[in-house]
Amino acid sequence: MIYFSGTYNTKILVDLTSTIFNNKGYVVKAVDVTKGKVEDVSDFDILVIAYPIYAFNAPYPIIDYVKRLNKVSKDIKCLILKDSGEYLSLNNASSLQLASILNKKNIKVFSEYHYLMPYSFVFRHTDYMAYKMLSIIKERLPLDIDDFLNGNHHYLKRFIFDRPFSFIFRVQRLGGKINGKHYRIDYNKCIKCNKCLNNCPANNIKLIDDKYIFGNKCLMCQRCSVNCPKQAISVGFFKKWAIGPSYSFSEVTTYQKEVKPKYCARSYKRYFEESEKRINHE
Repeated sequence: MIYFSGTYNTKILVDLTSTIFNNKGYVVKAVDVTKGKVEDVSDFDILVIAYPIYAFNAPYPIIDYVKRLNKVSKDIKCLILKDSGEYLSLNNASSLQLASILNKKNIKVFSEYHYLMPYSFVFRHTDYMAYKMLSIIKERLPLDIDDFLNGNHHYLKRFIFDRPFSFIFRVQRLGGKINGKHYRIDYNKCIKCNKCLNNCPANNIKLIDDKYIFGNKCLMCQRCSVNCPKQAISVGFFKKWAIGPSYSFSEVTTYQKEVKPKYCARSYKRYFEESEKRINHE
């Protein structure tokens, strides 16, 4: 299983997936694409790729890793698991570039699933919504993996303009490089814990003359901002889109059920209704 996780939401999905496969007797090797060497996937029977959707695309570290895979000579079943903060049809196109690269390696995508996890950027979900999203994954994921292992294909519905839309929004990768240079530290809040420095997946942060310097390799994953214990990091031109500290995913009272912004409310409603039918085998 190869994965990328910005603020560790996808890592939760990866850990749950590993547990399910382990319980079924599989030996699982999970590789963070920003840390692990490129594996010879021909040694494995199943390839799982997990990632968060960034601007309707797979993150560049996943794309770069898959490009460096060796071509295989045997059939390997590939399962793609992805998550995002909204259940929009345009997100279904996020694996198009990835699938194209895999095809050249003789690896065919057998199934693909999309789950909701709370936003790490743009706006903050309530704690109740974060808890509800994770609860849905815990119930749906075992069913989806069973379907995959039983040979049932699952593909996401395509939108007529999803391919050009996905291609256009790859500009986010360039935007991250530009905006990332404008991240700033509030040294009145900073406690010099070095979490941002040590955990940046792109190694984009340097400590020079006791000051944190942000370079031009930013992925816009928000790991530094979300996991800063003092919320001391301003995220460049999009500082109003910072969501604050990471989610606890703990069960909370239902008074927090409101959904913001309204443009996503219908997609959430559709996701939860579809998930309920899936879980109840309707």
